[in-house]
Amino acid sequence: MNLREIKFRIVAHIEKTIFLLIWLGLNIFLFAYDYYNYETLTKYSYLRYTVKAGLPFARGSAACLNLNCALIVLCVCRSILGKIHGAWWCPRFFRRLINHNIALHKLCAWSIVFHTIIHTMAHTFNVEYVVSYFNGEKEAAAAGQHSQLAQSMAGIASSGDTQFMILFTTVGGLTGLGMDICLFLMVTSSIKIVRRSFFEVFWFTHHLFVVFFLCLIFHAFGQMVESQTAASRENGTLTEGNKTYYNYECHLYSDRSVALSKLCNDVTADSFSGPGYTNWSKSYFWVGIPLLIYLVDRIMRWTQRFNPATVTKAIEWPNECLELRMKKQGWKQRAGQYIFIQCSAISVLEWHPFTLTSAPEEDYLSVRIRQAGDWTKALKAHIVSEMKKKEEEYKDVPESERPEHFLDLKLAIDGPYGTPSDDMFTYKRTVLVAAGVGCTPYASILKSVWYQIASGQHDFGPKKIYFYWLAPNPKVFGWLSSLFAAILKDLKDLEMEHLIELKPFMTRPPDSATVNNIAMMVGQEKDAITGLSGVTTQFGRPNWVKEFTNIAEEPDNKGHDIGVFFCGPAMLSELLDKSCSKVNADDKLAESKTMFFYQKENF
Repeated sequence: MNLREIKFRIVAHIEKTIFLLIWLGLNIFLFAYDYYNYETLTKYSYLRYTVKAGLPFARGSAACLNLNCALIVLCVCRSILGKIHGAWWCPRFFRRLINHNIALHKLCAWSIVFHTIIHTMAHTFNVEYVVSYFNGEKEAAAAGQHSQLAQSMAGIASSGDTQFMILFTTVGGLTGLGMDICLFLMVTSSIKIVRRSFFEVFWFTHHLFVVFFLCLIFHAFGQMVESQTAASRENGTLTEGNKTYYNYECHLYSDRSVALSKLCNDVTADSFSGPGYTNWSKSYFWVGIPLLIYLVDRIMRWTQRFNPATVTKAIEWPNECLELRMKKQGWKQRAGQYIFIQCSAISVLEWHPFTLTSAPEEDYLSVRIRQAGDWTKALKAHIVSEMKKKEEEYKDVPESERPEHFLDLKLAIDGPYGTPSDDMFTYKRTVLVAAGVGCTPYASILKSVWYQIASGQHDFGPKKIYFYWLAPNPKVFGWLSSLFAAILKDLKDLEMEHLIELKPFMTRPPDSATVNNIAMMVGQEKDAITGLSGVTTQFGRPNWVKEFTNIAEEPDNKGHDIGVFFCGPAMLSELLDKSCSKVNADDKLAESKTMFFYQKENF
């Protein structure tokens, strides 16, 4: 990627770039501010002399930890963020930033890991020096002098203490250890292979954040980082005014350590004020308010348990796919949104995200669930079991006389929540790219467009939609081919077939059965792979730069911003993003002022 492509990639993701610059600037400022204070201020002179260079590093990293611990909580307040995302007054810039909330959550998490390592290592050296000084093991000055200084520092250590005793017998040591353990478990269980294969492990360990934040709030109560009282700094005992000479009883010393060693004999417990309230109030300011906002968000989600959805119909589709159609009182949604589902018969704690395939114009909500894990398999088994019970119960009742909610199975629903697809209707030209099951959010969007056209209300939104559907085999196309067939047929009847251009790609080589099917359907109107009329499935993977260039060169698209929306694997997402940047950087296309803006589904 050359500099021109990087430039256009930054421009296309300007909201993320601005946030990263502000976030990075705040981290640097907070670290530098606390580092400078604890390295230079007179009130920390005794402490610096005792623990050496580890003090400013520990405090600088602590300031960054406070900031990132606040942001990481705000990034997952999905109910509040969802309300903001869907508000009419929310600008596209901020909506696009909210769409990156999971990525920003991960960024803050890795920043917390980084600063935790610095903070822990710095305090490891600090404790080593404190213990060494207290026990008289340091030969920088007389043992008695250092013991007097250490004894006065709020009982950090006592005679014969070791580093392990301090770790396991002090508030700071125990809470710090608790945070390190919680962080280690949360991070390791968040690795992609663990999260995908053992979602339950990821879900349960992530709730250790409660223990983590409790430890964080109480971490400063141990008063292990102490400052001197104003009296001890103003009585002439020590002055660092010119930063060169140090005053002790009207005698100036050019060597700061000499002056400090003489002061050790005069140090008492009254010389220290303790940081308890100050440091605790910092944690309260940074973490307390975001935690309160998160608590409100969780209450908003919790109340939705009292308004469950009723499953009215379950349909099995090819390739281990189950469609659930549900009714819920007061239900409202936008096209392309997603929900979290909880089934108390399986687990009262687990919530799993699924994209809505229903359109806002329909009187029900629906999702399609692929059997890819323990929870989804258990859900299908539970629903099939309930269906058999109901069939047995109503076996003598004609289908037309059965109650509307025949299945009558309750599921708790959390949502709906907005996605990048919400922005699709702000572009006049749109490219949708779906890989495998990634087609589900676009089913909702295309159905909504279909309903709007059929009712004569499609006077806004995209005037051209390019839909790239990538799948490994014909079975995956079978999930939604009947829906797309109905949409394309109706659009043709309404003379609007130009609105949606469907481009299916089969990414794996066809097996013998597929080859035979293709041979049998040569010359027929319907496509052999998707079964759709007027559509031809291509084999292999698209050349995205070529595809986007062809779209940009179409006369009707020149001068327009084109939104590119993707749902699928991360590797393909990166390729699409780079391809958009490459096309945007093309000198020939730059003259037409056509630009691609890329967004990926995140949930």
